[in-house]
Amino acid sequence: MFGGDQSTELIRHHWDRRAGKFDEEADHGLVSDEQREAWHSLLSRLVGGSPRRVLDVGCGTGFLALRLAELGHIVTGVDLSGKMIEQARDKAEQAALKIEFELGDAVELDCADETYDFVVARHVIWNLPDPARGVAEWLRVLRPGGRLLLFECKWADSEAMARSHRRPTMRLFTRVLGWAAVIIRSSWYRTKLLSWRYRRLALRLPFAGGPAQSQLVSFLEANSVYDVSAEPLMDPTLWGMDPTLWGESQQYPRYVVAGTRSARRKDE
Repeated sequence: MFGGDQSTELIRHHWDRRAGKFDEEADHGLVSDEQREAWHSLLSRLVGGSPRRVLDVGCGTGFLALRLAELGHIVTGVDLSGKMIEQARDKAEQAALKIEFELGDAVELDCADETYDFVVARHVIWNLPDPARGVAEWLRVLRPGGRLLLFECKWADSEAMARSHRRPTMRLFTRVLGWAAVIIRSSWYRTKLLSWRYRRLALRLPFAGGPAQSQLVSFLEANSVYDVSAEPLMDPTLWGMDPTLWGESQQYPRYVVAGTRSARRKDE
């Protein structure tokens, strides 16, 4: 496995590179008023109506943070990618929404214990080299009895992904890029090399390809999250959910997992 600092820089580079066009993908950005209303309905049920303090970890370009702020909640968004944070701040300013967007690491948050009523994350935990550390940090900043909401998806088979990358030609291509980046000193080769190294890292992540719903439930229960429950977000006959949540029909199973931090304080 890559070292912690190297992993962090590879992940930062990957999402910085994708930030400019990130919202162009329907399941990432907001494409219609109908989609906005579908998310408002879902989040109103999960978070409630009265203003809550909410932390959006791995906020990206601010999709969840913006929807929660539109509902009147007090929201902070944190992301490792400075380019993503820039996009999120621009969108909040254009919408006249007051949201604190901060550059930071989802597994090493720069905030006090027991600060938030809710911690939310959308397609984040799969990208963590140490998801248990991330969950522990999210529980730390939750108030006793606070709620954790993870919106996730299983989009690939991690074993099949890993087998494809172990092919000799793939390993050789990565080495060639590395040699070219050193010899030619080209920014193009360096960017390609970092992208391939990120791909190698992504294939080795604990939740590569996204966690299955049952897998994530078991993981959270094993990591001190209480009252864990899950519900699918794909079938419009369930919970009144509308397929417009994702801006288009999706072939991969989408779901939300909710859990609670212990109602006891650490010093009790």
